[in-house]
Amino acid sequence: MAIETIQDLFEAYKKNFAPERAEGVDAVFQLHLTGEGGGDYVLTVRDQQLTIEEGVAENPTTTLKTSAQNWIDISIGKANPMMMMMTGKLKVSGSIPMATKFQSLFRTR
Repeated sequence: MAIETIQDLFEAYKKNFAPERAEGVDAVFQLHLTGEGGGDYVLTVRDQQLTIEEGVAENPTTTLKTSAQNWIDISIGKANPMMMMMTGKLKVSGSIPMATKFQSLFRTR
């Protein structure tokens, strides 16, 4: 499945979420995505479950700000998140270790 939109990406997240990798994780990821297809999304990982909702979390564990396209590129392995952070294209606040763990919660193709 080609991932072209944030909705495509969220469907892939739901399909590829690996509950066994989320054992002991209790985190709220706030995505602030700019540009076309952007928006505010709350991804919660709790009790080995993933929920995705539109909106703004009151007290997120980690907040990630970038463009919708950059987030897709990072998520599909087309862009390096560390390089994006160093160039200011990805801003992370809150728990950096949790931010780096996020991608490992999903099975890759």
